[in-house]
Amino acid sequence: MSETRSRLYIYLIWVSLLAVAPVVVAAQEKGKETQKPTTSTIDAWRHALPPEAEAERPAEGAANGAPPRPSREEVEQSFIALERKWMDALKLRDASALSQLISDDFTLVSPRLVIVAGGRDKYFEHAMRDLNLTSYDLDHLTVRLYGRAAVVSGRMKQSATVAGEDWGGTFLVTDVWVNRDGNWRVVSRHASPATTAK
Repeated sequence: MSETRSRLYIYLIWVSLLAVAPVVVAAQEKGKETQKPTTSTIDAWRHALPPEAEAERPAEGAANGAPPRPSREEVEQSFIALERKWMDALKLRDASALSQLISDDFTLVSPRLVIVAGGRDKYFEHAMRDLNLTSYDLDHLTVRLYGRAAVVSGRMKQSATVAGEDWGGTFLVTDVWVNRDGNWRVVSRHASPATTAK
């Protein structure tokens, strides 16, 4: 009797699986149709982040007594202030301010200088000893926030010399900032000469 009962249970399990399989396959196919293909590295990066990383929730803190999250404009202004603090530290050769902004694994790629990851000491040596930044102007800055990382890009015009050689000009810059232990530090800068439209 128990053998017949076992066969009956196995038969019922198979029937259940066969009945559910088409529904599961249809749901998977529908999910593939609605999923957007990633088209760039940034899209792939954004796709890998949890949905809450980019969601704006200004009233989230109000319910639990915490201060409300800053608005998008406030976030953008804070990163522009960090960019200006960085450039002011270079201009004034303020090593203390610079050390608060530059990450240990900082990289720099520019037309005349490349500093590989972890070259923070080399960057400080260049900034404090070789570079003479007399003026700068940042404009058209855009800020994109990706959870604990931010990308700031725009245009920078500078008047500067290194060992008497003119390093001035207008550059397109892209900076990557990462929040570690509650502090934003720049981990990468890429600069390239801005070409003038003809």
